[in-house]
Amino acid sequence: MANERSVPRSELKSSRQIYEESMGVHRQVDDGLPRQSEDDMQRAQFGPRGVPGQPDPAVMVPQRKKKTPTDFDPGHTA
Repeated sequence: MANERSVPRSELKSSRQIYEESMGVHRQVDDGLPRQSEDDMQRAQFGPRGVPGQPDPAVMVPQRKKKTPTDFDPGHTA
């Protein structure tokens, strides 16, 4: 009776495979192209302020430019 229920080894899937199939998870393809964030895609579609085709009106104000260091080195994270 156990032989009737047994599944061939070639058809067994890991829990990760079952999860990804059920959730529709698709891995990104490494084709060398930079990935866009959701924000980048929305800006390309709707424009920076929700008006397609218009330039981004945000500019750095003089006070912020004066406060921003020019020799800033973030260093290493590790």
